[in-house]
Amino acid sequence: MLLVRGDENLVLKGYHHLPRRESGEEQSTERSAHHRESTESLVLINNKVKNFQRDQPKITCIIHNDYAYNALLRLDSLDRFLDMPEKREPIPVDPIPAEAPTDMEALAHLAATSGDGRLFKMDVDYTSQVDAALPKAEAIAKKGDVNGALDALSNLEKQTRLGSDMKSNARIVVAMVKMCYEGQKWDLLNETILVLSKKRLLIKFAIAKMVAECCKMVEQMKDDPIRMKLIETLRTVTAGKIYVENERARLTSIVVDRLEKEGKVDEAATMLLELQVETYGTMPMKEKVKYLLEQMRLSIGRKDFVRASIISKKISTRFFDSEETEAQELKLKFYNQQVTVGLNDAHLKCAVIFVLLAQHSSDQWDMVHRLAQLRDLEGIPEYKALLTLFMDEELISWKDSLCVSFEATLKKGSPKCPATGVLDGEAGEKRWKDLHIRVGEHNMRMISKYYTKISFERLAQLLDFTVEEMEKFVCEMIVSGSIVDAKLDRPKRVVDLRARIAPTDILDDWARNVTKLTEILNQVSHHILKEEMVHRAFDTKA
Repeated sequence: MLLVRGDENLVLKGYHHLPRRESGEEQSTERSAHHRESTESLVLINNKVKNFQRDQPKITCIIHNDYAYNALLRLDSLDRFLDMPEKREPIPVDPIPAEAPTDMEALAHLAATSGDGRLFKMDVDYTSQVDAALPKAEAIAKKGDVNGALDALSNLEKQTRLGSDMKSNARIVVAMVKMCYEGQKWDLLNETILVLSKKRLLIKFAIAKMVAECCKMVEQMKDDPIRMKLIETLRTVTAGKIYVENERARLTSIVVDRLEKEGKVDEAATMLLELQVETYGTMPMKEKVKYLLEQMRLSIGRKDFVRASIISKKISTRFFDSEETEAQELKLKFYNQQVTVGLNDAHLKCAVIFVLLAQHSSDQWDMVHRLAQLRDLEGIPEYKALLTLFMDEELISWKDSLCVSFEATLKKGSPKCPATGVLDGEAGEKRWKDLHIRVGEHNMRMISKYYTKISFERLAQLLDFTVEEMEKFVCEMIVSGSIVDAKLDRPKRVVDLRARIAPTDILDDWARNVTKLTEILNQVSHHILKEEMVHRAFDTKA
């Protein structure tokens, strides 16, 4: 079809008509906007077409309207497509053997999927220069001059890094750390790793290769202090870098094992729990499960059953459907730990303890009542009784009531109700003191409801404090806003608990009382008048 722009008078020597396809329900409902526009333009032009011939191979159209002109251009290409036969025979093509991806393709894939996702394009290929420089540097290192070998490669390392030659840069940085390791320059090795990881425009692939090579060195080292120092250097380098997260997890596991052997269970658990291995996309599932099970084990070891339960939910039980021996061993280990967590009822117990340790507020009071309504709390009556003690509007005796009835249960536990471990150690002692303060705050709120004035000695007796401790405690409550209206009169040794009323509130109260009094007087006056009218009516009839 030949389309030519012309005057308004349309001259058409011939036109190749576009046959309209029979459309089903889906085609009629989902016809594209371009097709509808083209069909409307075709109708306008087709009204002026004369001497139409279906088999005419070439058509010339002179048209002025831009809209119709563009529509016909689209219809022309569509027409060629529709005129093709419906049954088309496939063209035989010889199969092309698929080759294994080249090293450069693997590098490009890694650069595109690791870190920030940018694909590095090589500006200059330094392969030949690297091939020539590495043997020379290795020869210098074998003579004992490792520093000289590193200096010989430093300039070329910079060129390959700035030129985005990933393969060449990786070869150089790996060779540099190997020279330090083979020359047993341990301090220089740690320094070189740190320096290379802080270079400008560093190539992440090269750093990943270097870290992987250093991890192999860690496995081969026998001197424990040097080995641990190298591990700490590598952990410093890999901190916060996603593309070496697997190596960091494996190095951390070595440090955790060492800390656990030294008896530092809390420190080991804290370090291992920093690894969010469930988010590692490149780590095999089996290795992830091993790390998560270790996190559960260490959490149970320091009696943090709540965290152990949370970690258990990160493990998909579908992994244990495998028939592999190792998977079944991990399955047995997982369910043994689940049984240990389940026997402790730690979730609800910890919730009760921590909600009572929280400072009194509307949210805390609401949570206390929500916990008291849980059916599962019936299985641990000791903790339910403790919760009820704080809900009742009565004084709680710290020495005679709470310590006698609940101290052994909370700290040591019993065969039927194991302890949570929340009150163990130094942190546990601090929490026990905080619980004493919460009991005093509860008692102070109860006392303020029944007393307007109370002596120092009596208040100290009710709070189970000495007079000096009571004074300090009440002052802290006043400052924190728990009892705003309390005042201490030290000369008289009296605590005034009366609520302070602002002058405006007094005036408002007086106005409400006057209004109420006038309403009562109006009602009394109305009743008196009503009775007088009734008596007058009876007197008139008589």
